[in-house]
Amino acid sequence: MGYNLNNDVPLGQLGSAYLADNETFTPPTGRVIIAITMVDETSFSILAPELPTDSTFKGSVTSGASDINCIGTDDALGNTTVTAANGTNADKVDSSDVFPKGLTIYGRWKSVKLATGTTSVPSTVILYFGI
Repeated sequence: MGYNLNNDVPLGQLGSAYLADNETFTPPTGRVIIAITMVDETSFSILAPELPTDSTFKGSVTSGASDINCIGTDDALGNTTVTAANGTNADKVDSSDVFPKGLTIYGRWKSVKLATGTTSVPSTVILYFGI
């Protein structure tokens, strides 16, 4: 029986990273961040989705991916807005939003930066990679 790599991708078989500082993290070349587990209560200053122009992009070019869950500025991404492609009344993730400890969120991000917490130290997260 043949081995199908795509079956393991959602399980984090392509690697992970532990992030505990407020430097912008980008995954290895050819990979995207597909899941983020919050080790502590967490806020993001950058949560940049992959774009239809990225080589790793898996969606439709009309999916509105450039507007999904983006905060801060990453590379030349700039400010983005929520569009109808995200559904009716979808909101953009904001740096003041706090995700609880133990939560895992799923998506396809090309970079992440943690916001500095109230103790002037960022939270910690585990990032899982996919293709």
